Amino acid sequence: MKVKNYFTLLLFFIFFHSYSQTIDDIIRVSSYYNDGTARFNAMGGAFSALGGDLSAISVNPASSSIFTYNEFGITIGLDAITIENDFNGYLSESKSLEETLNQIGAVWVFTNGKAKFSFAYNLQNLYSYNDDFSFSANNSSSIDKYFLYYADGVPSDDLLIYSDETTQSVYQLLGENYGFGDQQAFLGYQGFIINSLDNSNNTYQTNATYNQVSQDITIKRIGNHYKHSLNIGGSYNNHVFFGANLNFHQIEFQERKIFNESGYSNNSNLQYVNFNEYYNSNGFGFSVQLGSIIKVRNFRIGLSYQSPTWIDFEEENEQALETEISTDNQIKTYDIDPRTVNIYDKYRLRLPSKSTIGFSHIFAQRGLISLDYEITKYNNAMFPDNEDNYLNELNYIIDNELYATAQSIRLGGEYRIKNNSLRAGIFNYKGPENLNGNKINGFSIGYGINLGGQKFDISYVSQSSYFTNKLYPKGLTTPYITDKFVNKIIASYHF
Repeated sequence: MKVKNYFTLLLFFIFFHSYSQTIDDIIRVSSYYNDGTARFNAMGGAFSALGGDLSAISVNPASSSIFTYNEFGITIGLDAITIENDFNGYLSESKSLEETLNQIGAVWVFTNGKAKFSFAYNLQNLYSYNDDFSFSANNSSSIDKYFLYYADGVPSDDLLIYSDETTQSVYQLLGENYGFGDQQAFLGYQGFIINSLDNSNNTYQTNATYNQVSQDITIKRIGNHYKHSLNIGGSYNNHVFFGANLNFHQIEFQERKIFNESGYSNNSNLQYVNFNEYYNSNGFGFSVQLGSIIKVRNFRIGLSYQSPTWIDFEEENEQALETEISTDNQIKTYDIDPRTVNIYDKYRLRLPSKSTIGFSHIFAQRGLISLDYEITKYNNAMFPDNEDNYLNELNYIIDNELYATAQSIRLGGEYRIKNNSLRAGIFNYKGPENLNGNKINGFSIGYGINLGGQKFDISYVSQSSYFTNKLYPKGLTTPYITDKFVNKIIASYHF
């Protein structure tokens, strides 16, 4: 028995009018944890009422007008990642180490009497998708349910390979004319995972016999959600600060998934399945952000609003299937590799808007404490192409499953001893309240030293997140729970 975990290098590309996204994609691309400067991270990201930090510009555009002098900064990080999965009561653990570019930016300050103006650019890593893990367990549901789901109603004649056709040509033809679902039916049919019922042209049955099967899944993801902010800010009389951002969002996401299944009954025709998938998504979009900070003696109040984010996505995927079939006491291997890259229609997604309010108190020159509260309205996420039935179905799911808001709380403080600063913070990010999962929380500590024209900062962040997942969005929907623990070391240099 061999495990196939690569795709043939000689590939053909096809373009067709179909989509592959699910409701999970909306949660993924709209989730974020601001991975900014070391000072920003050390204080839990609670900067909407403070400003004066390059990463704070990403939270409240008025932050740039707090700066007194021009500043340039860059931040890098090292993430130690531990992922624990609970799949049908079987626990697994995977570990990895990732280097990150957290932030890079600059601000330019201009003064004119009591008025002050600022211009800034900041690149912020909103979310890192880097995951590398595997898990396994016994399951009473098999991959046959995935292929049966997509095959239901598909004419069996469409799934045959005639003498003048190849695996590749039929797979491409189905994709170009009928879409993703018919391609899945074709793979399952040609791999003998499913078979058409006698005297039926569009009803199917499984070729597998089992009480339980053994499943092993390996998933590797890479990618980031970057936010480029072009900022303008101003203040008057050092009491009222305001700013605006034009944000450009850049999303890169890749996933390779290897699914292995075995352990069928001895009398089962199907004895082994290896299902390989590769998915690539790239998005580019924009949002607008407005913010203000009001200073009253030692107190500051910050308000900011980020509009819905409009992102255009391009997606592609590749698939390959290998099965082992028992016939007449012999095992025969079927290799169904279309050697094809499916390129889907470009589509637009509107991500939710965000509103933030913050409070901070400055203790003269000795320190400060700051609190942020943020709301994300998931119900204003949508696919605006209302002429497409599939996207309209997803919009219906958004209205009925993502109707709640998501809330985030960040709390941080700083204590100064001459030119040294000690910092700490806590944070909690939640997904939609009506969904069980998509939670991030943790704590942070940090240290900084100000050498006049230069500043060095370092922080440590301990972060945990909780997500609920499914093996596949349709058919084989067995859930598994992922706990992700990240220990971050973050370093910044500013001058």
